[in-house]
Amino acid sequence: MHGRSFGRDRHGAVAVLTALGLTVLMAAAAVGIDLGSMVLARRKAQGAVDLAATLAAANPAKADPVARRSLADNGYASALITVQPGSYSADAKVSLDARFSADSALASAVRVAMTTSTPTFFAPALGLNREVDITVRGTAASAQFAAFTVGSGLASLNPGVANAILTAMLGKPVSLSVMDYNAILSTRVDAFRFLDALAPSLALQAGSYQDIVRSTATIEQVVLALKATADGTANGAVAASALRQIASGLRSGMPIRVDQIVDLGDAGTLNPGAGSRGPTIDLMNTLSDAVVIANGQRQVSVNIGASIPGVTGTKLTLAIGERRQSSGYVRPGSAAATVTTAQVRLLIEADITLPLNLGSLTLPIYVQAAQAKATLRSTTCPWSDQGQRQVVLDAQPGLADLAVATIPKASIDPTAATPSFSQPATLLRVAPSLVVSGRSSLSIGSTYAQSVTFGEDDIARHTVKTVSSNGLTQSAVTSLIQNLDLSVSGIGILTPGLLTGTVATVLGTVAPALDGVLNSTLRTLGLRLGNADVTVDGTRCDQAVLVQ
Repeated sequence: MHGRSFGRDRHGAVAVLTALGLTVLMAAAAVGIDLGSMVLARRKAQGAVDLAATLAAANPAKADPVARRSLADNGYASALITVQPGSYSADAKVSLDARFSADSALASAVRVAMTTSTPTFFAPALGLNREVDITVRGTAASAQFAAFTVGSGLASLNPGVANAILTAMLGKPVSLSVMDYNAILSTRVDAFRFLDALAPSLALQAGSYQDIVRSTATIEQVVLALKATADGTANGAVAASALRQIASGLRSGMPIRVDQIVDLGDAGTLNPGAGSRGPTIDLMNTLSDAVVIANGQRQVSVNIGASIPGVTGTKLTLAIGERRQSSGYVRPGSAAATVTTAQVRLLIEADITLPLNLGSLTLPIYVQAAQAKATLRSTTCPWSDQGQRQVVLDAQPGLADLAVATIPKASIDPTAATPSFSQPATLLRVAPSLVVSGRSSLSIGSTYAQSVTFGEDDIARHTVKTVSSNGLTQSAVTSLIQNLDLSVSGIGILTPGLLTGTVATVLGTVAPALDGVLNSTLRTLGLRLGNADVTVDGTRCDQAVLVQ
């Protein structure tokens, strides 16, 4: 028998290699099973976190308990959970990680993070951990916005006064009728449709609403865009025709930043797409804002002549400080959630003829109107019934001071200090030695805000609600005249009582007409003395959705 060398004997080698290979394959299969189990566990955990974030974002005020309850119901009661209320910006120019900002005070989004563990089946046999930690995160945002306006409501205008003011500010004749102004006052248009109409004239490279509102336009471009938008609304033909008259022959004026007349507000971060529905805007307020900005001057003088019964001539000198603001879609508590009317100083100088050949007196009426303001307190959009919206505003009429007194013309400048009303105004000089003087002052307004609630019907109909101050029981000029302290200096042929009585009677007769001048002037600029007229222009009630 021949012996064989053990070193050269290869019988059984294949079996050994097969055993080793099967061991490796079984280990790989075991690891694969564990990895598959981990993927399924992560997917399940991610779904639970996404659901918790969505539910919490629908009610950010109770985000923490809502999210934890949801996760507990899905079997994650013992997991490490973090709930962060905050805000979310969908701006494409912001990196994904920077779009969420933790801020419980302005919460419109919620981020939920969870760390849990899942067991492994075969990893311990390979010396690996029996459990593997899984960390998942989900972010959801809700959109409950409201747009609102504080202004002068739908009160009619004196066309003579409004035409004179627009003529002075635009540098071209404006001659609109009562019907024209009523049409402009009563017409509302969609803000986004206005931006759609304005965009082609701006020649922008990009066409998002954010790009449009960050641009500048001329007064002609703005008025023509308003006209085109009004043309597309029911009963907007008369308003569109009036705007066409205004646009004809307009000079460029100062450039207008579009966001000074129409703002997207907080909803601008949602990048509303072309064709989406926006808040409605009031034509008269938007036109007035554009005219004031295009004028570029702090002070304007207007002569409305003898168009007022009993008055032979009237001159208006007005200056606008802070301009009226529009809200766009905003959230309660945000920096943009408070809007104001314009800040105005006005001097009315009326020439009035007296009987008995006493000549003509000049009555100076000074008005300093601070801003009325409105703040969005809450927006409610119930998921169960989107037809039961509710918006609550806090509205406060602006403080106003009125006076018949000697007022330096420099005091008309809004940056100047409030003038003193202590010096009587010279009303009538019958002769060098016979002078009639008068002084009167009146303060109205409110130092506190009042809550106003708008229900579904109010929002749908754009109902105007008024918050009034307690300091004005009748028209302003009438109150001034009734409280006018008249005095006569010098020696004349008439007794002082007869002269002051005649002056008081004549002034009382023309007071209602001068009230009309004052009210029409302020309403042209979006103000009303002693009142804050507020309207909800629209809401945006989007359900909470996952954003990250």
